[in-house]
Amino acid sequence: MTFIVPWEVWPENFATSKSGQRTAGHHIPPPDAPFNKSMSAITEREYGDRVGIWRLLDTFEKYDIKASLLLNGVKAEELGRAENADLLAEVKSQGHEYSSEGYVHEYSYMYTREQEDESMKKTIKAFEDTFGERPTGYLSPGHCFTDNTLDLVAENGYTWWADPLNDDQPYILESGNKKVVVIPYNISGCNDYSTYKGDRTPRDLMGIWKDQFDQLYEEGEQGYPKFFSLNFHPFVSGVPYRTRVIREFLDYVRGHDKVWYAPRIEIANWFLKQGY
Repeated sequence: MTFIVPWEVWPENFATSKSGQRTAGHHIPPPDAPFNKSMSAITEREYGDRVGIWRLLDTFEKYDIKASLLLNGVKAEELGRAENADLLAEVKSQGHEYSSEGYVHEYSYMYTREQEDESMKKTIKAFEDTFGERPTGYLSPGHCFTDNTLDLVAENGYTWWADPLNDDQPYILESGNKKVVVIPYNISGCNDYSTYKGDRTPRDLMGIWKDQFDQLYEEGEQGYPKFFSLNFHPFVSGVPYRTRVIREFLDYVRGHDKVWYAPRIEIANWFLKQGY
């Protein structure tokens, strides 16, 4: 099993009528409104930074899980500021993997190839400045990738890539003379965001997680091991009643032998070592 935490910063026009970002459950002011931002959407995202991320970090520590933290370049820069020293120290002390999206949560189809490349390069620099190391893997914001993304991921030195959603096994692609391990982000319907609109409760989602896990575990016992990825947005999964369900699901999984809990970089390195 592998766990990924999209920890993001959104563009300046987020929660306005000009934004293409998702804001489920919020009223967005019309273009002619004197005040043009939905502050409910903005402050909901702030919950992830103020509260939710701490609750998720506590959960990972409790279950001795190393997650793949998936940050924007801007978020990496924010963590490097003096006022976030305690949070940065906690993140570093737990030994999680540092992976990235682009510089800000802007969908890549809005970028030219040069702009998408610049976004990656700015992000890599932000990680080096804050964490002292490069990000290991890449996901396009909203996994809205382009036909340039694979080449840019390889050129910029990422080991794994999470955008394609076409398999329940990691696999390797080549770009030029470089190999990139594809580790799909999450199977549709298994993500925490599917509870956000209110059409599913967290316990509905836990039932889906259990069914997904049980099927994959059965296939593994038959000699065809698979991987199961769970994603936790801090402003979604960091809400108490959602975190509670996550912990109950982890208790369920812990009742099974032969489960490897690994950040994505360990999975990617294993596949590269096998030469698949």
